[in-house]
Amino acid sequence: MFPVSVVSVVLALATAAAAQDQPPPVFKAGVELVRLDVRVTNSQGQSVRDLRQEEVEVVENGSSRPVVFFQHVQEPAESYAEVARRTVAGEISTNQGAARGHLYVLVFDQMHITPGGEQRARLVAQQFLKTRIRPGDRVALFAVPGPGPQIGFTADARKVAAELVKVRGMAESQAIGAMGSMTLYEAFQILRRNEEILHRVTERNQATASTDTQRRNDASTFGTTPGALTNLFSEDAQRIANVADGETRRLLSALSDVLRQMRTVEGRKSVLLVSEGFFGDRLSRDIETVAAAAAESYSVVYSLDVNRHDLDVAADQPVGADQANAIHDKLAPLGSLAAETGGALIIDANRQADEAFAALADQSQDYYLIGFTPAADDAKDRGAYRRVAVHVKRRDTQVSTRTGFTLTDSAARMDRHQAIERAMAAPFSQQALPMQYTTYVMRGGSAGMQRVIVSLSADLPVAAANQTARAEVAFVVRSASDGHVAATGHDAIALPSARSAQATTGTGTYRVQFDVPAGDYLMRAVVREPGGLVGSADRRFAVRALDGPALTSGDLILSSAPGELPVRPIAYAEDGLTGVLELYGRTQEQLRDARVIVDLVPVGETQAVVSGSCDLQETRTAGAIASRVARIDWPLRGIAPGTYLARARVTSGSDTAAAVEREVEIRAGSRPAPTDEFAPATFDPRSIVEGMLARQFLTKLTNAASPVASVASRALDRLAARDYPAAIDALQTVMTGDARNADAAFLLGWAFHGAGDDRQAISAWRRAAFMNPALVPAHLALAEMYVRLSQPLLAIQAVRAGLTTVPQSPELLDLLTRLEKK
Repeated sequence: MFPVSVVSVVLALATAAAAQDQPPPVFKAGVELVRLDVRVTNSQGQSVRDLRQEEVEVVENGSSRPVVFFQHVQEPAESYAEVARRTVAGEISTNQGAARGHLYVLVFDQMHITPGGEQRARLVAQQFLKTRIRPGDRVALFAVPGPGPQIGFTADARKVAAELVKVRGMAESQAIGAMGSMTLYEAFQILRRNEEILHRVTERNQATASTDTQRRNDASTFGTTPGALTNLFSEDAQRIANVADGETRRLLSALSDVLRQMRTVEGRKSVLLVSEGFFGDRLSRDIETVAAAAAESYSVVYSLDVNRHDLDVAADQPVGADQANAIHDKLAPLGSLAAETGGALIIDANRQADEAFAALADQSQDYYLIGFTPAADDAKDRGAYRRVAVHVKRRDTQVSTRTGFTLTDSAARMDRHQAIERAMAAPFSQQALPMQYTTYVMRGGSAGMQRVIVSLSADLPVAAANQTARAEVAFVVRSASDGHVAATGHDAIALPSARSAQATTGTGTYRVQFDVPAGDYLMRAVVREPGGLVGSADRRFAVRALDGPALTSGDLILSSAPGELPVRPIAYAEDGLTGVLELYGRTQEQLRDARVIVDLVPVGETQAVVSGSCDLQETRTAGAIASRVARIDWPLRGIAPGTYLARARVTSGSDTAAAVEREVEIRAGSRPAPTDEFAPATFDPRSIVEGMLARQFLTKLTNAASPVASVASRALDRLAARDYPAAIDALQTVMTGDARNADAAFLLGWAFHGAGDDRQAISAWRRAAFMNPALVPAHLALAEMYVRLSQPLLAIQAVRAGLTTVPQSPELLDLLTRLEKK
């Protein structure tokens, strides 16, 4: 498995349709970014879907901050199944507008639910699970602090409901101190200097003591004067409150941990905090910590009050107004937490559940991702909670977002491997980085295997000056039938050098290929930019058997730009449409009478606007494989701009052997003038060292316990550092110990090229191609170098030599087409 092309990167930047007086700020790699998930609604409560970046202002501590990242995450209009068919099973897979349900997190505050009260809490949760969970939704369940159920996101609501029986109530309304008993409400009222409550508690405990035959009916029972007695009860209240605060801090810490572990799961999470509340007089910092954790994970807290609001006739004594006042005091911190995160407090959830749950389930998932650069901070204040506000410069709109953030210490952040692994396991695709990709299926290099080529593009931050970081890409392909892993990969993507038109980001591209047997597959690709933002997209695709006895073909490849295998093909009316389709058979005779007809049909219509036969090239044979390339080269003048389907039919006599199609966008005019398509980009050895081929080269030597493995590692380090003489010396040492190592020869060629000795580079690449004729990058490197040296015939010869062994290589076929046109 290796990148389809490691030879050069051609960056095509779109020209803006109209000049901007003040172009949007650019999101550059290396800049610390605070991301806000912002919902904007109009006066009718409907989502505003046409907000512009210049209409948004972010204010941190009273100071306006530049918005450098702006993206609209749209709520799909179709059903969950329809969206999945379009974004996962379509020709192009994307995370934009991808299917995603609601993410609900049920959190039971066991510390603040009274024994017996958990039954009310369970009924509320059961009602929610039964009536409000829809197809595509995911639910998590946590009882904090433990022990109790701990279930991550799952689509199985019945599994969650079955675990509710394990929820327990642990709260005690009465506390016993050294001087007697008092309620928590009374203890906190005493700390608030409520003299009436203090005297009431003192008198009640004295009255209780007078009934004890072991105590005397006077103040001496407590060994002090009445005045000093109240001081003792005040100290008792302090101790009781301290214990209660410690327990609540334990709860809030556990809740923060639950929320933080969800920060890599993209999307809004509705956290249903089921509790009777707690006294938060001295817990403002702890509540801010929870709000910060919610902010990191885009969690919105909805506090569900499960207090008993009616009179408790079973109580030992009437509580009067104390019951209502205590509930009010305990709910205030829950309300603050909900307000800090953009949620709501649902009072008496037992009676208000239906209305509250309906509002939750109907919450729009249409929002904006807004990133800004925070103000400079001192290292000592890095973990502090910082206030932020978002204002929208449009009348009659309401903004819902978090009210603050915390800059996490870099040592506490997840590393890139953790972030990618969690994105792989997340219930939905992640949308912080827009991305799209497609697959092309060709015949493989061995019996029973077919080659899948993935072409991917992602919105990425622009590379800063002297930027050394790269975005990372990883993918996993699984069989749809049994779930076994069929292919995996991990690689790097070069950051774009400039932003795209009317955007804060640029476009990074990536291609990779792997061999799998015919069948149905599920794939997830994940891209992570250097600062930590992650995007992922899912794809379902079928791989046809192309090595059978009958005449068949691979996928239709329509060129979007020279040397590219496009995600979304684009053609220009003045330039025409080009493409290739490779036919396969067992014998040359099968291919001799083949014919390929291509129709260009507007999407949604049936009548072709252009139709014609393709030019068929000479048949090639490699082992038991015979192949023949059909080339498309059509003028498009007079064709209206729009989206079309190019439908290719492969016929033999009167029979249709294969039929494939590919969508293409046709634009008016000509392609924006690029630089010379064969002019090399500035050579960056890191693009070679960070590629999959270089990593596999080192992995093979390491796994084989080769004595030159350490030398190979040093060679890659020196090549990345542009120390070309040292890299050449180390790679030559590897070649001395392993003379048939084609990968080492290929890397040696790049080391020579970096050192300015292109003649030696050609020799090394020719050696690599000779030792491994299927090493496509070696043939491409040779051809590019020959063009640079004004030897086009040698370049064509190098490409044809590669096609002899890898006749289905789309990049070699594309390069040959362009070379033969010059």
